Amino acid sequence: SLLAFGFFSYADTKKNSVIQIENTLSMASRSLTDYIDLYIASKRRVIEATALSLDSLDHLSEEELNNRLLHLTKLIDGIDSFVGLEADGKMIYGGDKKAPKGFDARVRPWYTDAKTKGKSGATNAYISASTKKYIVAVYAPIMKNNKLLGVVATSVALDNIVKTISEISFNGGYGMLLDTEHLIIAHPKPELLGTPSSLKEKLLGQNYGLIEYEFNGAEKIFAFKVSQETGWKPGITFDKTTAYAFLETQAKGLLMMGTAMLVLSIILMTLLIKTLLKPLDTLDKVVKEL
Repeated sequence: SLLAFGFFSYADTKKNSVIQIENTLSMASRSLTDYIDLYIASKRRVIEATALSLDSLDHLSEEELNNRLLHLTKLIDGIDSFVGLEADGKMIYGGDKKAPKGFDARVRPWYTDAKTKGKSGATNAYISASTKKYIVAVYAPIMKNNKLLGVVATSVALDNIVKTISEISFNGGYGMLLDTEHLIIAHPKPELLGTPSSLKEKLLGQNYGLIEYEFNGAEKIFAFKVSQETGWKPGITFDKTTAYAFLETQAKGLLMMGTAMLVLSIILMTLLIKTLLKPLDTLDKVVKEL
């Protein structure tokens, strides 16, 4: 009965502990997602307001448009802001930067996204040609009487997001960020940035959850929740052996305690039986004397 009690006690403790660990990982991954969503949403709302103010785009002077784009860049702490025109594909930057000859803004991802979706959003992360760091273009369509005049967008650095996630590291676990193509854009190991994640097949079609997988011979858990603003998948990966190591220690402790209790019980039962049988020994002696 003592062994049975120990077994069921361990099983119940293991079940509750696993649930607690998984809930903790899920909460951590949701916090990362909320952080990204808040960061991108704050930029997107400002760009939406700017797009609304540009509904008279075809009547604005280049100087006025330039000033508005420069103000937008400063307002959301971006790298640069630009407008693509639907009429001829012309690209207009805020500041002195000029688009290359023959450049057509209408074929750029930020433009096609805005035109196809008909609303503001953000592109996948990509490496800036100038800074060699990950950035994202946050965009909004410029509409007038339900007609597309163009798209306004701002390049935003992802330094803070990449740094925050890459620095998440603890015994057996670390943070990771995947884009919509499941390419790694934040990871403690820089050499893995830009490479496809082995989790792609397991993550397809899922918006949140816990994924169990194997990497370099080790069993791992990936807790994630898809960002509503970007479609990216920030998450926490944790080594299962490390995560559940305390359960092995606990099992050994329970086994030792159960063994000790069993030995003690045997000793107590032996003493009790001897005490109970003592009158019979006395009676046996009396009978022999008779």
